[in-house]
Amino acid sequence: MKYSFDDLIKIMATLRSENGCPWDRQQTTHSLLPYLVEETYEFIDAAQEEDKPHMMEELGDVLFQVVFHSQVMKEQGAFAIEDVVQCLCEKMVRRHPHVFGNAKVDNAAGVSRQWEKIKSSEKNNLKTAGGSVMDKVSKSLPPLARAQDIIRRVAKVGFDWDAPEPVFEKAQEEFTEFRAEMQGISENNSNIDRLEDEFGDIMFSLVNVARHCGFNASVALQRANAKFEKRFRRVESRVKEQGREIQDVGLEGLQEMWKAAKAEV
Repeated sequence: MKYSFDDLIKIMATLRSENGCPWDRQQTTHSLLPYLVEETYEFIDAAQEEDKPHMMEELGDVLFQVVFHSQVMKEQGAFAIEDVVQCLCEKMVRRHPHVFGNAKVDNAAGVSRQWEKIKSSEKNNLKTAGGSVMDKVSKSLPPLARAQDIIRRVAKVGFDWDAPEPVFEKAQEEFTEFRAEMQGISENNSNIDRLEDEFGDIMFSLVNVARHCGFNASVALQRANAKFEKRFRRVESRVKEQGREIQDVGLEGLQEMWKAAKAEV
């Protein structure tokens, strides 16, 4: 059977109906939030692996969350999925006058400036006009993504370096300060608060390095995590092939296996 978007909306309404699914019926927008985050990250994982069938499935899960939240809101008399679609379409047409109107832009940078100008004039954004740039930063973002958004937003108002080099030098400066705090550790003073402060500064500065180099720090860390995991799984496989327990191999042996795994993955 070939299903359509309308079928999906009907399926969702049925699941939430009196004779529907007990679990679906008891959900609220608040209880659903962890699933929205989870499904989004699962799509990111699939996209990182370039696993297209899995990407399709995970996008479906993300879409289901959008439809689910919309159905809950419809039952509360707030809005329905049709209103979400209408709002989105209006926004995309309004913010692309160079496509759907007579505006002229020469490049992507021009599009970005036009987008921000239109966005700032919209009703929801006028409410926060005159407030802090920080007001726009979501409090629910994971720390690394929030750091990236903070830096992106302050850069828009001119609080930014013109080139990557001074940004990199700032990161090196933060490393130096962290090392100085490390040297202050003693038996009677763990210096943990200062170390944590300086380590946070290192991470924040590296997020800015990533932005200046044109990539997302969160995505970069995800790639590093995935790469480490693949390599360590390869090490574990080698240990098993030798009929040994990993904790009995020793650091030197594990490092040799790690080098071999690194050359392969």
